[in-house]
Amino acid sequence: MIKYSQSNYLNINMFHLIVATFVLMSSAVIYAEQISLTIELNDNDHWCFMHEFEKSEPYMFTYKVIKGGNKDIDVSLISPNGRIIYKEMRRQEDRLKINSSSGVYKFCFSNEFSSLTHKIVFFSIQAEEIDNLAVEMGQKKPSAPTSAESSCNIVHESMTKVVNHQKSYRLREAVGRHTAEILNTHVLLWSLGLTSIICIASIGQVLILKTFFTEKLTSLKPGDNPQFGFPRH
Repeated sequence: MIKYSQSNYLNINMFHLIVATFVLMSSAVIYAEQISLTIELNDNDHWCFMHEFEKSEPYMFTYKVIKGGNKDIDVSLISPNGRIIYKEMRRQEDRLKINSSSGVYKFCFSNEFSSLTHKIVFFSIQAEEIDNLAVEMGQKKPSAPTSAESSCNIVHESMTKVVNHQKSYRLREAVGRHTAEILNTHVLLWSLGLTSIICIASIGQVLILKTFFTEKLTSLKPGDNPQFGFPRH
């Protein structure tokens, strides 16, 4: 049986405390570094988002139309020097790698081609590679990290991947829910239409059959004999 001294318990508790602290800090860094927005574009509307990249590194730009019309949108990406580095017309979704340089980039979404429907669009901007916790906190990356630092970095990378997977599943769930709601509305309207047609057809059939079994009485003049059908003299 293995026995732990009081100092070992203190070391274990301290390690757990450090890991929990770094996990909370990594969660804050995740939401601070990754940009995720959901916007609503009205018909004939145009919207741009500007973001400044402080250092040159690859980023991933992802967008997806969740709701509206054919779920398509016009997207363009403009570099700091005004050059259009990406432009797509009526695209539903895409994933783009940006080899960014320092400066302000402009991400534009346009629904000007649509005059009836508005669109709900989700987009995110995040670094392609997950940085070390020390680097994200503004410190120098340690050349020889301790076991606690290595464990915290592993937890940080795993949490980042979990957040990205959850984001993807939420998008799919939102698109699927919207499709189900549209299908439900169409089925309801189709059912109401068929019910109305069946009711009208039933009433029409009853009225037509009623005319077949209704006795037609001819009107008689005052001098006619109703028994023999000829007039009296």
